[in-house]
Amino acid sequence: MKNREKLLTNPIFITVIAVFCTMLWGSAFPCIKTGYKLFRIDSNDISSTIVFAGARFAAAGVIVLIIGLIISPKKMSLRKNDILPISLLGLFQTFLQYLLLYIGLVNVSGTKSSVLTSVAAFASVILSALFFKNDSLTIKKLLGCVIGITGIVVMNIGGDMGGFLLIGDGLVILSNLSGAAGNIITKKISGGRSPIQISAWQFILGGSALIIVGLLFGGKLVFYEYGCVLILLYLAAMAGTAFLLWTMLISHNSVSRIAVFNLLIPVFGTMWSGLFLGENILTASNIFSLILVCSGIFLVNFKSIRKGSAESVGTDKQNDNGYD
Repeated sequence: MKNREKLLTNPIFITVIAVFCTMLWGSAFPCIKTGYKLFRIDSNDISSTIVFAGARFAAAGVIVLIIGLIISPKKMSLRKNDILPISLLGLFQTFLQYLLLYIGLVNVSGTKSSVLTSVAAFASVILSALFFKNDSLTIKKLLGCVIGITGIVVMNIGGDMGGFLLIGDGLVILSNLSGAAGNIITKKISGGRSPIQISAWQFILGGSALIIVGLLFGGKLVFYEYGCVLILLYLAAMAGTAFLLWTMLISHNSVSRIAVFNLLIPVFGTMWSGLFLGENILTASNIFSLILVCSGIFLVNFKSIRKGSAESVGTDKQNDNGYD
Protein backbone atom coordinates (compact mmCIF):
# COMPACT_ATOMS: atom_id res chain seq x y z
CA MET A 1 0.00 0.00 0.00
CA LYS A 2 2.82 2.42 0.87
CA ASN A 3 4.52 1.85 -2.48
CA ARG A 4 1.23 2.43 -4.31
CA GLU A 5 0.60 5.63 -2.34
CA LYS A 6 4.12 6.85 -3.00
CA LEU A 7 3.65 6.23 -6.71
CA LEU A 8 0.25 7.96 -6.90
CA THR A 9 1.63 11.08 -5.20
CA ASN A 10 4.84 11.26 -7.22
CA PRO A 11 4.79 14.52 -9.26
CA ILE A 12 6.18 12.89 -12.40
CA PHE A 13 3.71 9.98 -12.24
CA ILE A 14 0.82 12.40 -11.58
CA THR A 15 1.77 14.50 -14.60
CA VAL A 16 2.11 11.50 -16.94
CA ILE A 17 -1.21 9.92 -15.89
CA ALA A 18 -3.15 13.22 -15.78
CA VAL A 19 -1.88 14.20 -19.24
CA PHE A 20 -2.78 10.70 -20.51
CA CYS A 21 -6.33 11.10 -19.13
CA THR A 22 -6.82 14.51 -20.74
CA MET A 23 -5.38 13.17 -24.00
CA LEU A 24 -8.00 10.39 -23.94
CA TRP A 25 -10.81 12.84 -23.13
CA GLY A 26 -9.59 15.16 -25.89
CA SER A 27 -9.84 12.28 -28.39
CA ALA A 28 -13.55 12.09 -27.64
CA PHE A 29 -14.25 15.29 -29.61
CA PRO A 30 -13.59 13.92 -33.14
CA CYS A 31 -14.82 10.42 -32.15
CA ILE A 32 -18.19 11.73 -30.98
CA LYS A 33 -18.59 13.57 -34.30
CA THR A 34 -17.73 10.32 -36.08
CA GLY A 35 -20.26 8.52 -33.90
CA TYR A 36 -22.99 10.96 -34.90
CA LYS A 37 -22.30 10.22 -38.56
CA LEU A 38 -22.29 6.44 -38.09
CA PHE A 39 -25.49 6.46 -36.00
CA ARG A 40 -26.97 9.11 -38.34
CA ILE A 41 -27.73 11.48 -35.50
CA ASP A 42 -28.38 15.08 -36.47
CA SER A 43 -26.54 17.56 -34.22
CA ASN A 44 -29.89 19.23 -33.44
CA ASP A 45 -31.45 15.92 -32.33
CA ILE A 46 -30.72 16.55 -28.65
CA SER A 47 -32.67 13.56 -27.34
CA SER A 48 -30.72 11.10 -29.52
CA THR A 49 -27.37 12.68 -28.59
CA ILE A 50 -28.32 12.19 -24.94
CA VAL A 51 -29.17 8.51 -25.59
CA PHE A 52 -25.80 8.19 -27.37
CA ALA A 53 -23.97 9.75 -24.40
CA GLY A 54 -25.85 7.55 -21.94
CA ALA A 55 -25.04 4.41 -23.96
CA ARG A 56 -21.30 5.09 -24.00
CA PHE A 57 -21.15 5.89 -20.28
CA ALA A 58 -23.30 2.93 -19.26
CA ALA A 59 -21.12 0.72 -21.48
CA ALA A 60 -18.02 2.22 -19.83
CA GLY A 61 -19.45 1.29 -16.44
CA VAL A 62 -20.14 -2.29 -17.54
CA ILE A 63 -16.58 -2.66 -18.91
CA VAL A 64 -15.04 -1.35 -15.68
CA LEU A 65 -17.41 -3.52 -13.62
CA ILE A 66 -16.38 -6.67 -15.52
CA ILE A 67 -12.69 -5.85 -15.03
CA GLY A 68 -13.33 -5.18 -11.33
CA LEU A 69 -15.18 -8.48 -10.89
CA ILE A 70 -12.20 -10.28 -12.41
CA ILE A 71 -9.58 -8.46 -10.31
CA SER A 72 -11.36 -8.04 -6.99
CA PRO A 73 -15.01 -9.24 -6.94
CA LYS A 74 -15.53 -8.53 -3.22
CA LYS A 75 -14.91 -4.81 -3.69
CA MET A 76 -17.37 -4.36 -6.55
CA SER A 77 -20.68 -4.93 -4.78
CA LEU A 78 -22.85 -1.86 -4.18
CA ARG A 79 -23.53 -1.89 -0.44
CA LYS A 80 -26.30 0.04 1.26
CA ASN A 81 -23.99 2.81 2.44
CA ASP A 82 -22.49 3.12 -1.08
CA ILE A 83 -25.75 3.80 -2.92
CA LEU A 84 -26.28 7.46 -1.94
CA PRO A 85 -22.69 8.78 -2.34
CA ILE A 86 -22.02 6.97 -5.62
CA SER A 87 -25.45 7.93 -6.97
CA LEU A 88 -24.68 11.55 -6.07
CA LEU A 89 -21.42 11.31 -7.99
CA GLY A 90 -23.21 9.77 -10.99
CA LEU A 91 -25.75 12.61 -10.83
CA PHE A 92 -23.15 15.37 -11.06
CA GLN A 93 -20.21 13.74 -12.86
CA THR A 94 -22.17 11.99 -15.61
CA PHE A 95 -25.91 12.76 -15.72
CA LEU A 96 -26.11 16.53 -15.12
CA GLN A 97 -22.75 17.34 -16.69
CA TYR A 98 -23.58 15.75 -20.03
CA LEU A 99 -27.31 16.48 -20.05
CA LEU A 100 -26.58 20.20 -19.66
CA LEU A 101 -23.65 20.05 -22.07
CA TYR A 102 -25.52 18.43 -24.96
CA ILE A 103 -28.47 20.79 -24.63
CA GLY A 104 -26.21 23.82 -24.33
CA LEU A 105 -23.96 22.93 -27.29
CA VAL A 106 -26.87 23.37 -29.72
CA ASN A 107 -26.59 27.15 -29.17
CA VAL A 108 -22.82 27.45 -28.65
CA SER A 109 -20.06 27.44 -31.26
CA GLY A 110 -17.21 24.95 -31.03
CA THR A 111 -14.80 27.81 -30.36
CA LYS A 112 -16.74 29.16 -27.43
CA SER A 113 -17.47 25.72 -25.96
CA SER A 114 -13.71 25.04 -25.90
CA VAL A 115 -13.12 28.23 -23.91
CA LEU A 116 -16.06 27.61 -21.57
CA THR A 117 -14.82 24.05 -20.88
CA SER A 118 -11.76 25.52 -19.15
CA VAL A 119 -14.13 26.82 -16.45
CA ALA A 120 -14.11 23.32 -14.90
CA ALA A 121 -10.46 23.59 -13.81
CA PHE A 122 -10.95 27.06 -12.33
CA ALA A 123 -14.15 26.02 -10.51
CA SER A 124 -12.53 22.88 -9.11
CA VAL A 125 -9.69 24.92 -7.59
CA ILE A 126 -12.15 27.31 -5.90
CA LEU A 127 -14.55 24.59 -4.70
CA SER A 128 -11.67 22.52 -3.34
CA ALA A 129 -10.56 25.46 -1.21
CA LEU A 130 -14.08 25.69 0.24
CA PHE A 131 -14.41 21.99 1.07
CA PHE A 132 -10.88 20.94 2.03
CA LYS A 133 -8.76 22.73 4.61
CA ASN A 134 -5.50 21.43 3.18
CA ASP A 135 -6.26 22.78 -0.31
CA SER A 136 -6.31 26.52 0.39
CA LEU A 137 -6.82 29.07 -2.36
CA THR A 138 -3.58 30.91 -3.16
CA ILE A 139 -2.51 33.64 -5.57
CA LYS A 140 -0.36 31.06 -7.38
CA LYS A 141 -3.33 28.79 -7.99
CA LEU A 142 -5.55 31.62 -9.22
CA LEU A 143 -2.77 32.98 -11.44
CA GLY A 144 -2.09 29.49 -12.80
CA CYS A 145 -5.76 29.04 -13.74
CA VAL A 146 -5.93 32.49 -15.35
CA ILE A 147 -2.79 31.80 -17.41
CA GLY A 148 -4.16 28.41 -18.45
CA ILE A 149 -7.55 29.81 -19.46
CA THR A 150 -5.74 32.58 -21.39
CA GLY A 151 -4.00 29.82 -23.32
CA ILE A 152 -7.38 28.34 -24.32
CA VAL A 153 -8.58 31.80 -25.43
CA VAL A 154 -5.41 32.34 -27.48
CA MET A 155 -5.94 29.00 -29.23
CA ASN A 156 -9.44 30.12 -30.25
CA ILE A 157 -8.64 33.66 -31.38
CA GLY A 158 -10.52 34.41 -34.57
CA GLY A 159 -13.30 31.94 -33.80
CA ASP A 160 -16.96 32.75 -33.29
CA MET A 161 -17.38 33.87 -29.67
CA GLY A 162 -20.75 35.64 -30.18
CA GLY A 163 -22.90 36.93 -27.30
CA PHE A 164 -24.10 35.23 -24.13
CA LEU A 165 -27.12 32.91 -24.28
CA LEU A 166 -28.53 31.45 -21.08
CA ILE A 167 -29.74 28.26 -22.81
CA GLY A 168 -26.38 27.99 -24.57
CA ASP A 169 -23.40 29.46 -22.73
CA GLY A 170 -25.20 29.30 -19.38
CA LEU A 171 -25.89 25.56 -19.68
CA VAL A 172 -22.32 24.78 -20.81
CA ILE A 173 -20.97 26.69 -17.81
CA LEU A 174 -23.37 24.84 -15.49
CA SER A 175 -22.23 21.59 -17.08
CA ASN A 176 -18.62 22.37 -16.22
CA LEU A 177 -19.57 23.42 -12.70
CA SER A 178 -21.30 20.06 -12.34
CA GLY A 179 -18.11 18.33 -13.46
CA ALA A 180 -16.12 20.38 -10.94
CA ALA A 181 -18.58 19.35 -8.20
CA GLY A 182 -18.00 15.76 -9.35
CA ASN A 183 -14.28 16.15 -8.60
CA ILE A 184 -15.11 17.27 -5.06
CA ILE A 185 -17.55 14.40 -4.52
CA THR A 186 -15.00 11.93 -5.90
CA LYS A 187 -12.47 13.10 -3.32
CA LYS A 188 -15.05 12.99 -0.52
CA ILE A 189 -16.29 9.46 -1.17
CA SER A 190 -13.00 7.82 -2.18
CA GLY A 191 -11.93 7.02 1.38
CA GLY A 192 -12.53 3.32 2.07
CA ARG A 193 -13.89 2.65 -1.40
CA SER A 194 -12.18 1.17 -4.44
CA PRO A 195 -11.71 3.59 -7.37
CA ILE A 196 -12.80 0.83 -9.73
CA GLN A 197 -16.04 0.34 -7.76
CA ILE A 198 -16.76 4.09 -7.78
CA SER A 199 -16.02 4.42 -11.50
CA ALA A 200 -18.10 1.43 -12.57
CA TRP A 201 -21.27 2.22 -10.63
CA GLN A 202 -21.32 5.98 -11.16
CA PHE A 203 -21.08 5.39 -14.93
CA ILE A 204 -23.79 2.72 -14.89
CA LEU A 205 -26.16 4.85 -12.79
CA GLY A 206 -25.48 8.16 -14.55
CA GLY A 207 -25.39 6.62 -18.03
CA SER A 208 -28.64 4.70 -17.49
CA ALA A 209 -30.36 7.90 -16.32
CA LEU A 210 -29.23 9.67 -19.51
CA ILE A 211 -30.57 6.83 -21.68
CA ILE A 212 -33.96 6.95 -19.93
CA VAL A 213 -34.28 10.74 -20.27
CA GLY A 214 -33.22 10.63 -23.94
CA LEU A 215 -35.69 7.85 -24.76
CA LEU A 216 -38.53 9.61 -22.93
CA PHE A 217 -38.03 12.63 -25.20
CA GLY A 218 -38.04 10.55 -28.38
CA GLY A 219 -34.35 9.81 -28.77
CA LYS A 220 -33.09 6.63 -30.41
CA LEU A 221 -29.87 4.78 -31.18
CA VAL A 222 -29.86 2.57 -34.27
CA PHE A 223 -26.81 0.40 -35.07
CA TYR A 224 -26.64 0.78 -38.87
CA GLU A 225 -23.21 -0.85 -39.31
CA TYR A 226 -20.31 -2.53 -37.47
CA GLY A 227 -18.57 0.83 -37.18
CA CYS A 228 -21.28 1.90 -34.71
CA VAL A 229 -20.25 -0.87 -32.33
CA LEU A 230 -16.53 -0.08 -32.68
CA ILE A 231 -16.87 3.66 -32.05
CA LEU A 232 -19.16 3.07 -29.07
CA LEU A 233 -16.73 0.52 -27.60
CA TYR A 234 -13.80 2.91 -28.03
CA LEU A 235 -15.65 5.81 -26.41
CA ALA A 236 -16.74 3.54 -23.56
CA ALA A 237 -13.25 2.09 -23.01
CA MET A 238 -11.72 5.56 -23.22
CA ALA A 239 -14.15 7.04 -20.68
CA GLY A 240 -13.78 4.10 -18.29
CA THR A 241 -9.97 4.12 -18.42
CA ALA A 242 -9.61 7.88 -18.05
CA PHE A 243 -12.08 8.28 -15.19
CA LEU A 244 -10.69 5.29 -13.29
CA LEU A 245 -7.15 6.69 -13.44
CA TRP A 246 -8.45 10.19 -12.61
CA THR A 247 -10.30 8.84 -9.56
CA MET A 248 -7.12 7.14 -8.35
CA LEU A 249 -5.18 10.40 -8.64
CA ILE A 250 -7.84 12.51 -6.89
CA SER A 251 -8.21 9.98 -4.06
CA HIS A 252 -4.50 10.40 -3.17
CA ASN A 253 -3.94 14.11 -3.95
CA SER A 254 -5.57 17.49 -3.49
CA VAL A 255 -8.32 18.26 -6.00
CA SER A 256 -6.71 21.49 -7.28
CA ARG A 257 -3.46 19.68 -7.98
CA ILE A 258 -5.21 17.26 -10.34
CA ALA A 259 -8.19 19.25 -11.67
CA VAL A 260 -6.02 21.98 -13.22
CA PHE A 261 -4.91 19.41 -15.83
CA ASN A 262 -8.46 19.72 -17.24
CA LEU A 263 -7.13 22.77 -19.07
CA LEU A 264 -5.39 20.37 -21.46
CA ILE A 265 -8.66 18.77 -22.65
CA PRO A 266 -9.62 21.48 -25.18
CA VAL A 267 -5.98 21.63 -26.33
CA PHE A 268 -5.91 17.90 -27.03
CA GLY A 269 -9.41 18.16 -28.51
CA THR A 270 -8.15 20.68 -31.05
CA MET A 271 -5.05 18.60 -31.80
CA TRP A 272 -6.95 15.31 -32.26
CA SER A 273 -9.57 17.02 -34.43
CA GLY A 274 -6.82 18.55 -36.55
CA LEU A 275 -5.09 15.19 -36.99
CA PHE A 276 -8.33 13.43 -37.94
CA LEU A 277 -9.26 16.18 -40.39
CA GLY A 278 -5.73 16.53 -41.80
CA GLU A 279 -5.41 20.15 -40.67
CA ASN A 280 -2.20 21.90 -39.66
CA ILE A 281 -2.13 21.94 -35.84
CA LEU A 282 1.42 23.30 -35.53
CA THR A 283 0.29 26.91 -35.74
CA ALA A 284 1.82 29.73 -33.71
CA SER A 285 -1.38 30.23 -31.72
CA ASN A 286 -1.67 26.51 -30.84
CA ILE A 287 1.97 26.28 -29.75
CA PHE A 288 1.71 29.47 -27.67
CA SER A 289 -1.57 28.21 -26.20
CA LEU A 290 0.07 24.93 -25.13
CA ILE A 291 2.94 26.85 -23.51
CA LEU A 292 0.49 29.01 -21.54
CA VAL A 293 -1.64 26.02 -20.44
CA CYS A 294 1.42 24.05 -19.31
CA SER A 295 2.74 27.13 -17.50
CA GLY A 296 -0.55 27.47 -15.65
CA ILE A 297 -0.54 23.80 -14.65
CA PHE A 298 3.08 24.06 -13.46
CA LEU A 299 2.30 27.17 -11.40
CA VAL A 300 -0.58 25.46 -9.58
CA ASN A 301 1.61 22.42 -8.84
CA PHE A 302 4.88 24.30 -8.25
CA LYS A 303 4.84 23.95 -4.45
CA SER A 304 4.26 20.19 -4.67
CA ILE A 305 7.01 19.71 -7.22
CA ARG A 306 9.51 21.80 -5.31
CA LYS A 307 8.91 20.24 -1.91
CA GLY A 308 8.25 16.71 -3.14
CA SER A 309 5.26 14.49 -2.68
CA ALA A 310 5.83 13.36 0.91
CA GLU A 311 4.66 16.58 2.47
CA SER A 312 1.62 16.71 0.18
CA VAL A 313 0.57 13.20 1.17
CA GLY A 314 0.66 14.03 4.84
CA THR A 315 -1.55 17.09 4.56
CA ASP A 316 -3.97 15.35 2.22
CA LYS A 317 -4.47 12.51 4.66
CA GLN A 318 -4.89 14.77 7.61
CA ASN A 319 -7.53 17.07 6.21
CA ASP A 320 -9.31 15.30 3.35
CA ASN A 321 -12.65 15.20 5.18
CA GLY A 322 -12.51 18.61 6.82
CA TYR A 323 -14.55 21.65 5.91
CA ASP A 324 -13.64 25.33 6.27
